[in-house]
Amino acid sequence: MIKNYFKLASRNIFRKKLYTIINLTGLGVASAFCILVYWYVKHEQSFDKFHIHANQLYRLEFNDIFGENNVETKKDFWSFLNPGADDKNLIATPVILAAELKKDFPEIENTVRIATGEAVVFVNNTGFKENSNVAFVDSSFFKVFSFPLKEGNTSTVLSSINNVVISEKIASKYFGKENAVGKTLRLSTLDNNLFTVTGVAKDFPVNSSFQFDLLFRREADISYKDDERHELNSFSDILILQLKKGTNITAFNQELDVFGKKYFQPTIQQWASYPGSSTVKAENFHIILRPFSNAHYSASSSWMHYTDLKKIYQLAALAVIILLIACLNYILLTLTSTISRSQEVGIRKTVGAERKQIILQFFIETQLLSFIAVIIGFLLSVICLPLFNYLAGTHLQLIYSSFKDAALSLLILSFILGILSGIYPALVMSGLKPLNMMRNFSAYRLNPYLSRILIVTQFSICIILIISSLVIRKQIRYTNTKDLGFDKEKIISIQNPYDFNDKIKTFQLRDRLFHYAAEEPAIDNITSTFFPYKGFNINNHVIGNEKVQVQDFNIDYNYFSFFKIPIIKGRSFSPSIVEDSAFLKLTPDQKMETGSVVRQSVVVNETLYKILGNPPMDVINRSLGGKIIGVCKDYYADDLTKKIAPAYHRIEKGYIGYFWIKIKAGQSIPLLLSKIKNKWNDLTANQPFTYAFLDEEVAKSYDVYLRWMKTISICSLLAIIIACMGLFGLSGLTTANRIKEIGIRKVLGATISDLFLMLNKSTLVIGLLSFVIAMPIAFYLMNEWLQNFAYHIQISWGVFAFAGILSTIMALIAVSYHTIKTAVSNPVKSLRTE
Repeated sequence: MIKNYFKLASRNIFRKKLYTIINLTGLGVASAFCILVYWYVKHEQSFDKFHIHANQLYRLEFNDIFGENNVETKKDFWSFLNPGADDKNLIATPVILAAELKKDFPEIENTVRIATGEAVVFVNNTGFKENSNVAFVDSSFFKVFSFPLKEGNTSTVLSSINNVVISEKIASKYFGKENAVGKTLRLSTLDNNLFTVTGVAKDFPVNSSFQFDLLFRREADISYKDDERHELNSFSDILILQLKKGTNITAFNQELDVFGKKYFQPTIQQWASYPGSSTVKAENFHIILRPFSNAHYSASSSWMHYTDLKKIYQLAALAVIILLIACLNYILLTLTSTISRSQEVGIRKTVGAERKQIILQFFIETQLLSFIAVIIGFLLSVICLPLFNYLAGTHLQLIYSSFKDAALSLLILSFILGILSGIYPALVMSGLKPLNMMRNFSAYRLNPYLSRILIVTQFSICIILIISSLVIRKQIRYTNTKDLGFDKEKIISIQNPYDFNDKIKTFQLRDRLFHYAAEEPAIDNITSTFFPYKGFNINNHVIGNEKVQVQDFNIDYNYFSFFKIPIIKGRSFSPSIVEDSAFLKLTPDQKMETGSVVRQSVVVNETLYKILGNPPMDVINRSLGGKIIGVCKDYYADDLTKKIAPAYHRIEKGYIGYFWIKIKAGQSIPLLLSKIKNKWNDLTANQPFTYAFLDEEVAKSYDVYLRWMKTISICSLLAIIIACMGLFGLSGLTTANRIKEIGIRKVLGATISDLFLMLNKSTLVIGLLSFVIAMPIAFYLMNEWLQNFAYHIQISWGVFAFAGILSTIMALIAVSYHTIKTAVSNPVKSLRTE
């Protein structure tokens, strides 16, 4: 019997090729999107779970007792699904804390301190600039974490302070095909110390939060002694605890919290002495243990990988929406195509077929088609994987799923599709009365009220997606084209290769580069700063008895003229005025007892100048502890998700982090870069030449939003196409039920245009109703999204009008096939067959 059902199912699937192709396309595309989202979710869930001791590992955190990291956190529906994910706790700990915890708590089996940074690594006479892949760790690192070594012993590779473990990638980069173990390398910060490669680690998995290529002993860091000397006033290390098996985490965390309040009491009292720090109390201070495998879900800064759960929820919601739209289309198309099979159902019931047998037949037919659609979806997902990786900002690979797991997942998806798509048509067709179907051999008229309700819902979702896509696109265009208040075109930044403590070489290089720039005709200007783009210190100042966070920019004399930032009051810095760069000696009445002080001449931005109450120029400002010599026009030092913050600028005499070169118009950029690099090699003895274009760095600030815009646009396109297939099915169902009526109207003189308008009147009503429902929902959702930006567009009526017109046109195109085909058909034939 089952074999016969499969035969009938395969014949019906291949008999009506058009409906089959449309069904397979809709279900296949929806399946592909679901598969990709499923892979993405599984990939993010797998982060840091491959370690043998994963269930025993915890990251130690402090709550933000000042509340400064969470002031901009905006709670919404997605935050409700995962409370606490947006809390930006402090994950930097004092370097001396690990030993104290290990001594006082027997529950702790191992501790690992991790300090990340950048370094210039020399192999022989060749320098390599390594930015975010350098870590200084404890010797227990490879004992606690399950990172396999290609060469070396996990127990001894970091036994000495002069040992270093490198990744396979770095081993190939530094030493080619030679055996790296036993080779030496040198850090530019430690001229007298050579490091011996004692191990080569396999490249860390992409589902690891840590992506280190060079691992040194924690004590080898040049700042280690200072961090140790400052004790509880230096927060520098990420601290991972490995607890013994069977430890009661809740009880242990409570003990740890009590310890923290006592241990950090002197530090908390010092913090509480600052004006504006009324909330800083010992009872408000908490130590938090976060499972290491869940650490990447936290928005805390300084962690290497962050999984935005809101993004996962939104992608999952889009996948469910597209899947339901595709299933609805199948229902509509199935009802349309099976009207002609009503007589078949009537005959089968007449000869004794039970309802459950008819349901089983239709369900098997749906399940077979769903299985084929899922296979097509799997192939599509493999083809589209690179695109999805770009849009989601991830690195999915098929190797993460075993064949067994993949096959089981596809079968489950196929079964779900079969249930969602096939159960309603099967129940409807099996419930038809044989007498109604057999009388006069006429097709039974199916009432599509439920279908119309679902189509309205479906099309409303599509319109919401269209409006969302348009608003996001307009906002991204606005951010990319908005005047940021400074010149960013044809400017490159070059990173200083010398260490912070190597000030002599740094300023020698600065003077030589400035001299070279003055002689090079293709270079328009040059300047230097401490930080790169969006780089600044945050200093706390008490202004009007309130604590204010102020951005601190360390710059060169010609910073404002270089970036074309206007000075609207006072003056800019001048190298001929010694006081502009000198540290000021303040009298007792000019000092503040607490808080940081500038002790230099500063140029403030408009925002800070207003907060200060428009104070007089060229006198010591007590709130800042420095002399204001000028006010610059506000400019965007951060992306447009944040308001322009109060800021001051001062001359940097201690260290230079970056050199900025502006290229004259009409010059060959590749040729000039080659010349600059050659000159750089001469001036620095082949130090690494690391550069970036400022306009590209600015664009990267909005890369996440740009990818999300493309994701919404693609989802909107998919939803529209699939929804139009649903309208195609509804149109076929409507015209099939009105064939005799159309024939009579044609005989009585109705024109094709009259019939087209009559048949599509319901489509226009559906489109209008969908638009009315979608408009307020889309407005609310997009208005909430725009609140992420401190500076954003206003949603105009034109967006809604365009979305409504576009959806109506797409709907009319979708229904035209059936309506035109029926309108031009021979009425005599339709009346005779009916």
